[in-house]
Amino acid sequence: MALDPGVAGQGTALVMFADSTVLAPTGTAPRSLTIALARGTRVDSGARERLCTRAQASRSRCPAASGIGFGRFAMSVGGYLEGGGQTELAWWLDAFLGTPARRGDAASVVLQARLLGAPSVGLLLEPLIGATVPRAARSTVRVVRRADGGMGVELRFARLPVQFRPPAPVSVTPARLELSLSAVRRTRQSFVRRVRVRTPSGYEIRRIRDHRLIAHHLWRTPERCGGSWPYELRVGFPDGVRRTTGRMECTQTP
Repeated sequence: MALDPGVAGQGTALVMFADSTVLAPTGTAPRSLTIALARGTRVDSGARERLCTRAQASRSRCPAASGIGFGRFAMSVGGYLEGGGQTELAWWLDAFLGTPARRGDAASVVLQARLLGAPSVGLLLEPLIGATVPRAARSTVRVVRRADGGMGVELRFARLPVQFRPPAPVSVTPARLELSLSAVRRTRQSFVRRVRVRTPSGYEIRRIRDHRLIAHHLWRTPERCGGSWPYELRVGFPDGVRRTTGRMECTQTP
């Protein structure tokens, strides 16, 4: 997990990678996934001029102007040949900034998945496993600002980007999840500058129209850095929640 660049109080990109040791340590697919960032991390939905609505997301027609990144999701498929058989399927992920999924959320991230190498999968693998592999899938991730606890912004996956359950004895387990999410938009803010000017009759105040550019970053790092910021991954399984914690290196603004 990383915020890149990791400079305090600056706009940044969220980069994450999770493998099977996190997503399926016992070979069981997780029911949920939560990414928790350090307290003080800020999110700004104004980073995109347009947001993907629920109706657009349901039709997989999020506007290009709402795009915020990309990723990849992979699943390991085994047991489809006598004595074994093992391969990996991968889906490309396009990420879009969406309207809040629930009241009070900061925003949502809509993930649209596309199967890589679909023609080969249909020709070579599907006859062996006896099931159709999803060519496309969609999932919505809640972006929540925490009001309590030691962490701040959370990304809450109700499920992984692709769901695939072939008949036994074929087994499927999550292998990798990679995401890179960032966006910035600059808006013009007009204001009036008052300048004291000397004239033949004395001094007067003149009003001069001016403007400034305001940067809206999807993610902004905490204002303070003590060498690193904490993060946490919470993966939900039928028998409970497994937590993975770590630190992200950071530097203080000069």
